[in-house]
Amino acid sequence: MENFNFVDVSFDDSELSSLVIHLNQCFLNNQYNFVDICVTIHDIWAHCKKNYIKARDNEMYDSYKLLAKFGFDRQAVNRYKRCFERFINCSIDCDGKLLYSLFDSFKKFSPSKLFELLALSNDSLISAIKNKAIIPTMTVKQIREYIKSVKDGTDKADKVLETGVDINEDNIPMAFNPKNKYEYSYFETKSKNQLLNIVWELYQAHQKLLKMEKKHEKED
Repeated sequence: MENFNFVDVSFDDSELSSLVIHLNQCFLNNQYNFVDICVTIHDIWAHCKKNYIKARDNEMYDSYKLLAKFGFDRQAVNRYKRCFERFINCSIDCDGKLLYSLFDSFKKFSPSKLFELLALSNDSLISAIKNKAIIPTMTVKQIREYIKSVKDGTDKADKVLETGVDINEDNIPMAFNPKNKYEYSYFETKSKNQLLNIVWELYQAHQKLLKMEKKHEKED
């Protein structure tokens, strides 16, 4: 599992601050509650999605950058939020019946085994659990071998995100204001795509200034 770190960062955004405090509380109490972690990581991702939020130290964070401080890389973040979507927060229509708590079927599986189960579609997964083709006492290797045998057929995992693919947050324009002053350190941490977005914002601001100058020249 990931190396869980305590994070000393705060936000004026009260909801995000509460989520950071909650995740820190798990670290301070040494209580690694898998469900709690999945829910909180998903909520941070959902709250920051398509946005860059400024912390009180003036650093800008998107969901992945913030969660990386806790010790969760991009792949880990996606695993945890997919577990939230697949096993914790959804009910599945199975044989005409609504399962009131899908996680009840999987709570005996360790987190590492649940991560492996994400590769199966809901139908295949529920069928395997019902038929005891997959049980909590199986090793990760045994689960992988079973999944390989199923996926060699026609099984395809369900799309669990709204688009079916992970959002590349590097391509989302940052909350950059050309009118503000920024230290060099602000730009050092930015990805290539983020810097290109900033250049584009500067270009647009420059074009706007040129139009205003031409307008004033005509008026004079």
